[in-house]
Amino acid sequence: MTATTEWVEDHFIAGDFALDFANTVFRRRPEPGADLFTDTTALNAWLARTGLLPASEERGGGTTEADLADACALRALLWTVFDAQKDHQTIPSGAFTELLGTARHGIEDLSIHPDGTTTPLTAQGAFATVALRAITLILNPPAQTIRACDRCGWFFIDSSRGRRRRWCSMKTCGNQAKAARYRSANAQDG
Repeated sequence: MTATTEWVEDHFIAGDFALDFANTVFRRRPEPGADLFTDTTALNAWLARTGLLPASEERGGGTTEADLADACALRALLWTVFDAQKDHQTIPSGAFTELLGTARHGIEDLSIHPDGTTTPLTAQGAFATVALRAITLILNPPAQTIRACDRCGWFFIDSSRGRRRRWCSMKTCGNQAKAARYRSANAQDG
């Protein structure tokens, strides 16, 4: 039995919820790590934590195994399009078409308000919201660059002063990288 992921602030470092959705694995590099969407409870908790859906108790049920599979498929699409975007490559048309399909599929489970905000009514509506946000990031990229952590591969919007941020978080990957560099330097001296 796997433990359900406990979502904490360190899981939401990307600067955009579509990027945070893509970051729902322990790491992407050097090979994919543990999936943080361990079960439907973890998916429900992520959706509630981001405000995309109220907690499942409040809405009379939770996500299904099919929703969990859809979430993982959406995450894979996000990896494809955001990897291309960060590498300044053409967005693969097949992945972009599938993002549009995800948005179209869940649009009936979504309220769109006059100010452009959305309120998802189901998990599929939440996935449509994530897909629409990703499409917006692709078609209207932020002034700050979308980057991936040098260490774990998590995506983030680089809003640092010099636009040279290398790690998802100084607290985790930044400290690990600096400690490894320190150990390596000391091993060469010794």
